[in-house]
Formats: sequence, structure tokens, C-alpha cells
Amino acid sequence: MALRIPGVVVRIINDTGIITPPLYERYPVIIGEGDPYKQIDNYEISRTVGSLDPIPTISTVYEIVGVGDLSGITSYTEGVDYTLYGNNISWLPGGSKPTLGSNYYISWTETRATSAYVPTLYFDANLIVEDHGNTERTDGNINDVTVGGITALNAGAAGVIIAQLDLSGATDPDSPTNSELENAFIATRDLLDEITDYKLFLVPMSSGTINTTSAAAIFFNHAVIASQPENKQERTVIAALPTNTSYTVAATFAQGYAHERMVVPLVKGASARPTGFTGSYDMRYYNSALAGALCATDIGRTIADVTLPGITFDNNFTPAELKYLVQRGVSPGKIRGETVYNVMAITTDTTNALTEDLGVQDVKDYVKKYWREGLWAIYKNAPINSALLGAMTTTSTGIMDDLSTRNIIAAYSNLTVRQDTTEPRRIIVTAKIQPAYGLTWIDITFTFVLSFAA
Repeated sequence: MALRIPGVVVRIINDTGIITPPLYERYPVIIGEGDPYKQIDNYEISRTVGSLDPIPTISTVYEIVGVGDLSGITSYTEGVDYTLYGNNISWLPGGSKPTLGSNYYISWTETRATSAYVPTLYFDANLIVEDHGNTERTDGNINDVTVGGITALNAGAAGVIIAQLDLSGATDPDSPTNSELENAFIATRDLLDEITDYKLFLVPMSSGTINTTSAAAIFFNHAVIASQPENKQERTVIAALPTNTSYTVAATFAQGYAHERMVVPLVKGASARPTGFTGSYDMRYYNSALAGALCATDIGRTIADVTLPGITFDNNFTPAELKYLVQRGVSPGKIRGETVYNVMAITTDTTNALTEDLGVQDVKDYVKKYWREGLWAIYKNAPINSALLGAMTTTSTGIMDDLSTRNIIAAYSNLTVRQDTTEPRRIIVTAKIQPAYGLTWIDITFTFVLSFAA
């Protein structure tokens, strides 16, 4: 019996409600704590009979921020006039209270809806704020997923996926323990494992007690396995290094991975702050901007000296340090005036230019996905026989010609479609392609696993 492993379809939040995102788009995935609470300001309710007035929350009220007879004015004191009782305001303390039947205003914080913890694709920054909170959390700290998502959009990404960590069960969601944070990252990684629609640039926005390099490690093996031909999930991790990481330590970290699915950006001091904020932040916001810029460029183009809006930092590397970093698979940045640049966006695999260049990887990933989905749409569940293999070869030639016409590749050769000799339900498709921008021949292979009836 034919089997294709099902995937979860990302919930899509459009800005107009009618936009359908292209299947072969690339998106940053901003993965971080976010704000576990949502604040509702100056909501008008009526004083009812009895001691309790229901608070119109969509989840669970965490705390009452203020109560007043007029909007924005605090007229009553918690503990003296009222208390929080479940999802109600209780007037039992016996102090002052609104008169029966009158309207008054209440502000409160409530726990996030469960939908906030489902990876969601956004095309509008306002909708990110609506679902995940303002750029500052209700506890006063920076909201990493909102700032990261907006930064990626401003850098040119067509859309951004927000994957807010579910810390609702933590002892203190505003300050999770190392174990709670790590478990939340792992749970989110498992959700991402179910997405098959797009190529993803994963940006772990670690904070709290688990450091940024540990967060990247959680997603690295996932990215490598997901990107294998039979798993149909092309993705790359962009690892954030902690503040004050030296360029030599960054190079050692990069070569500890030395893999085309890992990118390690760095600026002097590993400290870049988003526009509008002060203080020191690690590389996470720089990485968000870089991910947005990578998704905005033409497929296959080598990325060098690309501008990254929405962030800034203070110092530059010397030319010798820049050379040292690039030779060891680190993707350095520089600043000129108020403009931030990524010097060269590369992977940590420095074996050769074909494994190091993100543009080459993008071409390989795009061709695999475009080719694979094109064949699947036509031949799914067809009986595997010589006629099928011939038809798939003809269709594959047409697909390659289309990729050439659209300037994704310059040429192709050695195209083969064959049945696996050890697994009869598997069809192996291979070719050599010449990227339009690289003009160097590379191998493309993907596999239909259990895709067709025997």
C-alpha cells in the first residue's frame, strides 16, 4: 500500500486573508520565550448582583493590573476594595466599589491562548504583536519572538514563522529553569519536525538559563536529519553565540560543527542590539535580521555585504580577524556609520565553496523540493513499472527545462529515474545541475520513500 508520511500544515496568518504563500518560499523561524502573558487594558464591564463580576478573558487571568470608574484611571485598590477570584473580580474585601449596574474599567493580564504556541506563519508585524505581545513583555523585558519576527520582516523576508516556546506549565513562566526551558525547546523542535511545506532558517532565540549555543545544538541534529532526501524538510540552523564570545572561540565552535546545515554569525564582542533598545544582547537579533535577508535574496545568489536593518553594534573586526573567521566557517558582520552589513553569509562546512556557500545550498534545496513536488503531483500512487519510469524521466526533463528558463539553474545533465533494487517501493531520482549563479556542477539526489504502489 502506498504511504506518504503526513505533515502538519502551518497555520497561516495573512495580512488580507486572501494571500496564498508560494510553496517553495523560504522563511525564518523565530524560536524563543516570548511573553507568556497578554495584557488587556481598560475593558469596560458592568457591576452585577453579588460579590463577583466575571472578567471576559479568553484563557486564565493572571493578575488584575488596575480598576477604575474611568478609562485609564485607577479608582480602587487591590486587597482593600477587590481581589482576583478565579476569572472574576471579587468585591468581598468590603472597601469601595462601583454602584450596582454601573460600568467601570478593568485592566488585567491573562495567560496566552494555546494557539500562541503553535508555529504560525505571519506576513504582517501587527499580527505578530496581536498574538505574541508587544516588543516589551508584561514583565518589562524584551520580547524576543516579537522583536525577532519584526526584525526578520524588516530585513526583507516575505513572511516569518513564530515558534513561541510553551512555558505555560513552568513554575514561573517569566523565569523558567534550565530544565523547563530545554524541555520547551525540545517540544518546539518536535512541532517543527511536522512541517513539510517550506525551507526553514531556524533562529533559536535563547534566553534565561539555557545558553544560546545549547539552544542551537537542540536544533542542529533535527536540521540535518530533516534535510535528508527522504524526509523532505530542507532547513538550516543559525546559531547565536553569547555576548563576549571571542573570534577564536567562535571559530572553534563553528569547526565543531563543520556542516552545511549550520551557520554561525558573529560581530565584535558578539553583542548586537535591536533598534530602540539599550544594553547588551547576544547574537540572536543579528541572526533574525540575517535570516530575513537570506530569505529575501534570489535563490542561488552568494550573499556578501548584505545590509541588515533594525540592529546595531559598536565595534568592527580587523581585516586579519575577518579573514580568520571566514576561513573557519564563521559568518562575520561589520558596521559602517549606522549601517550594518553581513560580510559573507556562509555555512560552517569549509570543505569547499560548494558546501560553504549558502547560495549553493539554497539551489540544491530548491531544486529538490520543486522537482520532488512536481513529480508527486502527477505520479503519486501510480504502479511502478518501466512505463512509469519513462514518464517520470520525461516530466523531469520538462521540470529541469523550466528551472533553466527561470534562471534557477544554467544547465543539467545525467538525469536518471530508477527503482531502488533493495526497496521496490522507493524511486531514486538524480541529476547533475549547474546553478545559474555558481556555474559549477553539483549533484542533486532525492528519494520517494513508499510513495508509489508496488
